[in-house]
Amino acid sequence: MPLGIPDDEYGPPPADLAALLRLNAAQDDGLDEALSELGCRLLAPDDAPTLLNPGSYMSQDELDDPSIAAGIVATEQVCALISFFVEDEESNLFGYWHGPEGAAMADAAIVKYDNEGQFALLQGRGLVEALIGDRVFDDDEAFAEHADRFDEIGIAVTNRSWEELASPDPATKPDELHAVLYERAEADQTST
Repeated sequence: MPLGIPDDEYGPPPADLAALLRLNAAQDDGLDEALSELGCRLLAPDDAPTLLNPGSYMSQDELDDPSIAAGIVATEQVCALISFFVEDEESNLFGYWHGPEGAAMADAAIVKYDNEGQFALLQGRGLVEALIGDRVFDDDEAFAEHADRFDEIGIAVTNRSWEELASPDPATKPDELHAVLYERAEADQTST
């Protein structure tokens, strides 16, 4: 799936994502401010995020290392099950975890693929809530301020505290799948 574009395979985008995309297309200054305050930006379909291009930050020797190569293969396989829409100022990526089950966007957990190569499910019922929670964690005052900012531009944020955010529990978790795929890829590397 191209970055930053909902795929019909996963159903229509949830309300907050649809609003983000609509405001982005309209070049809304309020959206730019709200995202900037979170240190985030929406991905464009033609973006090439660093984390998805290991050749842009690894040497050829690193890429040739069997252990690293197995990690890249496993990461690519996990990322193929995610619809990425946001990148933050630290190159972390955020999106919808469809998993091997193919969860619809409206039901998908929000996942973060961080600049350390780790996958983590985020708390929250939508992308905006998860982004706010990831940014401010347990600072309820900051959480409420960011939520209010998004409310002002027409993107409803129900919760006003990180503690109120729902914890996702998909059948398959991206970090666990990555570990399995890594072992498989590493075994393939050593058998060839």
